[in-house]
Amino acid sequence: MGAWTVEPARLRGIWGFPLTPFRGGAVDMALLAELTERQIEGGVDVICACGAIAQGEALTPAERRECLRTIATLTAGRLPVVAAFPGDEDAPHLAEEAMGVGVSAFLVMPVDGVVHAIEDCLAAIGSAAPGIPLVLYHRPPLHLEPDDVRRLCGNIQLAGLKDGHRDVRLFRRVHAAGGEHLIWLSAWEDVALPFWSLGCNAFAPASVAYAPAYSRAWLARLEAGDVAGAARLLECHAYPMVDLRLSRPGIEISAVKAAMAASGIPAGQSRPPAARLTSAEVDRVEQLVTQLRHALQELVVGPEALA
Repeated sequence: MGAWTVEPARLRGIWGFPLTPFRGGAVDMALLAELTERQIEGGVDVICACGAIAQGEALTPAERRECLRTIATLTAGRLPVVAAFPGDEDAPHLAEEAMGVGVSAFLVMPVDGVVHAIEDCLAAIGSAAPGIPLVLYHRPPLHLEPDDVRRLCGNIQLAGLKDGHRDVRLFRRVHAAGGEHLIWLSAWEDVALPFWSLGCNAFAPASVAYAPAYSRAWLARLEAGDVAGAARLLECHAYPMVDLRLSRPGIEISAVKAAMAASGIPAGQSRPPAARLTSAEVDRVEQLVTQLRHALQELVVGPEALA
């Protein structure tokens, strides 16, 4: 483990992921820096640049480079910085570039479901950027079986798996194959309870973008063994918000940006294929944010307020 540029254990906890703000078709870099600083001050443990929720796959190579440089420069020395990029033929080159701006780890997003292809990609990234921990985003179309995970763990730089399937049984099986030494990251808040019980030790909740105190509150309760308290917090916002985000294709990011707007946080524009919300959906987001605000206010008064 001494070969790591950053110990993988530092990648546990709450991951922040500044959503990319667009203005007039271009990235608003000043606002991106502001959103990054807001998440750092909100108490996240890790900052992830150019991830899926940030529409990283819709960025041009030049935009990705500039976004990463902006986020890494602002975050340097304060928190681990993770660079997210597609696991394609350009990944080793992107890894070299990212290593040059001081990132702590890579989040590799598969572009297809071919396990051998992602295995070769991880090996190529490891050769191009030795010592940088690799986290693989396990999401469709990639579907790993336990034997796949065991084989991938032969890559000494594989430090973790991020789950995007939301399948409790699948998570149980791959976690048993990968073991406790990996970082196990969940992309969705609505499975936080079962995934935590099965060994998940890092979370990338959408609510960080507009209410970082919320995710910190339910995770603190899980860490303290207060499962019932965590469940009440998740029920008051995470569950209905996830249901809304998944209620029709294309609105996952738009719903989060609407929650940011309802929280008084400038979010910038989105880039296609993100779809616009209907007026009814905007109203529902605003209602959920108001409910969350009240819950957090009660939380400040005392934990018994949520009993």
